[in-house]
Amino acid sequence: MEESVILQTRLGRLKGLVQQSVLTGKPYYSFRGIPYGKPPLGELRFKVTFQIWAFGTNIWNDEQWHSASKQPVLATETQVLADGDEDCLYLNVYFNQLPEKGRSKKPVLVSIHGGGFLLGSGNSKTNGPDFLLYEDIIVVTFNYRCGAFGFLSLESDDVPGNAGLKDQTLALKWVRDNIDSFGGDPKNVTIFGISAGGASVAYNVISPLSRGLFHKAIIQSGFALNPWAVQHDPKSRAIKLAKVLGCEASEDPDFIVRFLQSVPADEIVGATQKMAAEKEYTRNYTLVFMPCV
Repeated sequence: MEESVILQTRLGRLKGLVQQSVLTGKPYYSFRGIPYGKPPLGELRFKVTFQIWAFGTNIWNDEQWHSASKQPVLATETQVLADGDEDCLYLNVYFNQLPEKGRSKKPVLVSIHGGGFLLGSGNSKTNGPDFLLYEDIIVVTFNYRCGAFGFLSLESDDVPGNAGLKDQTLALKWVRDNIDSFGGDPKNVTIFGISAGGASVAYNVISPLSRGLFHKAIIQSGFALNPWAVQHDPKSRAIKLAKVLGCEASEDPDFIVRFLQSVPADEIVGATQKMAAEKEYTRNYTLVFMPCV
């Protein structure tokens, strides 16, 4: 049975685990499943959510991984299976030493996962902390909304798009406001990612919304100007998604968003995969919903 540890933070008391690195054999501290945003459910589907600030007097005790964003796991000619959960805005913090008064604050590395803006998770073993914790740093990983849930746009004030990128900004705000409780230096934050994670890093470098939330960036095998990283004519894609799901009554953005908020999440995943199989989208690497201007 893994040993647990309680840490007093600005948010309240958190319960974490003492785990063992598979590379060094040394122990490290793992605080998983910390909520950083209000669950984007119901009327918040496709929209910007806001930060969760405190846990109250209770100890936040969530030692398990939280689901990745809702996403496809298997596509055939007849069936698409979906995995994950819309309630996915959770992050994980790892470090080698418990914080103590007088100890210098540690550099922070924040991983933004890849997966074509459709797949992936901050929970994956490929995004685990073991290799990075050879050094005395703080590692943060997190989930953000993918697919239509994170990148559908009706080009309206209500649903402008890029909710998944704004989730990333929200996670970085959480790091700025809370990482010192874990021994991290909020003035020494590096964001990094590969593929769509690299493009996400580039978008955060460009975006004024993320300005001041990090200080260095590592962009790997993906960039904001790659053809596959930009969604063109997003409103038409949102309307097409609604039609694939059976909405023929109207193309009014308000009507469309209400309809799409009423559809089960798994059906949205399946309809997106049907769209991805069409020639219109195979020219664009079968990706349908990505960041947009």
